Amino acid sequence: MTCTDTPSNDDLKAALAEVLRENQDWLRELVQEALVDAADAEARREQDVRSVHARADAHRAFPTVYGRA
Repeated sequence: MTCTDTPSNDDLKAALAEVLRENQDWLRELVQEALVDAADAEARREQDVRSVHARADAHRAFPTVYGRA
């Protein structure tokens, strides 16, 4: 293949697969970190919602109980 040749889709797929295989440990760590970050962000959002409800309930005569049947 010369510099001016356009690679085929099959060539691109094969090259990408090779790069992903060579870097799978790094890619795995990257995905794990992203999942942990997303879980932490979701936990913070849930805590924020709970604290907003708790502050609102503190000002009511009959507070609403969340999470109980």
